[in-house]
Amino acid sequence: MADWLTVEQRSRNMAAIRSSGTKPEAKLGLLLRAMFPRRKIADHPALVGKPDYSLPGLRLVVFADGCFWHGCRTHGRIPEDNRDYWEPKIKRNQARGRRVVRELRQQGFTVVRVWDHELKDAMAPARRKIRRALSERN
Repeated sequence: MADWLTVEQRSRNMAAIRSSGTKPEAKLGLLLRAMFPRRKIADHPALVGKPDYSLPGLRLVVFADGCFWHGCRTHGRIPEDNRDYWEPKIKRNQARGRRVVRELRQQGFTVVRVWDHELKDAMAPARRKIRRALSERN
């Protein structure tokens, strides 16, 4: 199916998509504050990969990954339009994500990547993923 937007409209639409300050990031922040009420929660843009949140006292960094942009196996899909662009783009995002996790772990951080769909409703999957990562580390 051809794109129903003009090239200019699609470009404007894609440019409007934010890379930070998203709803999933905000929900993740609320979850972390509820789980760790007495811990300092920060954003550390200086860290590799620019984690969405960091708990320095726990050496924990957490990312909120969009299902589309990071190729979620459950909800991610590659658009039929311009597939030659999107397929390599999403694969590069995934490769960058793996490299960032590896580098942060080498620096002594526990890294958790939470999918957008895990932050829906009661956020139980995200909560479990964070708790499991911390318990496996100890």
